[in-house]
Amino acid sequence: MEMYHSKKRFPILEIAKINIRHNSLLSIVVAIILCFLTTLLIGTTNLERNSSAMPLEMFVSLIGIILLTPVFQPEQNEEINDLVSSKYYSTTKVELIRVMYLVGIIVLLISVFALYMKIQNCDITIILIFGAVADSIFLGSMGMLASALTGNTVIGYMPPLLYYALNIGMGAKLGHFYLFSMSIGNYIGKIWMFAAGVLIIIVSLLCQRFCRRNPFTFSY
Repeated sequence: MEMYHSKKRFPILEIAKINIRHNSLLSIVVAIILCFLTTLLIGTTNLERNSSAMPLEMFVSLIGIILLTPVFQPEQNEEINDLVSSKYYSTTKVELIRVMYLVGIIVLLISVFALYMKIQNCDITIILIFGAVADSIFLGSMGMLASALTGNTVIGYMPPLLYYALNIGMGAKLGHFYLFSMSIGNYIGKIWMFAAGVLIIIVSLLCQRFCRRNPFTFSY
């Protein structure tokens, strides 16, 4: 009976703690360093609203790539994947927990950075925070999907970085999916980017599950 209850119980907090310590800690530290470097390299004092959006969109939003792209990295190691798969709970649930706490960390870091800018007398609003979170999740979701499809985290970093570069080159021609739209006073696109990011994350989790069951489908 005791074993039955232990199997019915899904230890979310325990799984999150273990994964943060063993799988996500380095990425979190790198994301914090990026936020700190942004305060040193970019002016974050006495900025009006459009100017305040610039460091959030162009630099801080990159933490999404750092944090979300390696979500599937542990399972891409065959030994770890075999170990995790041997547990009674679904590997997909473990990956979903990673996504949830990493998105929470993205929101936390961007909010703390925005608070710092507010203290520095910048015109910071909730929409700027939401827009930066939307950018971050959208970029990170692209990395997740590429990582799931290729089974390679390193390759996963390439599409979001290429898309970032594309935004620098094409600018507002990308419409609702222009990463730096708040700096020109356009906020509507962030809703589209947030929705697209959430959708891509869901697709990534499904692709990762499918690829795990069919390991040769995307072999190269």
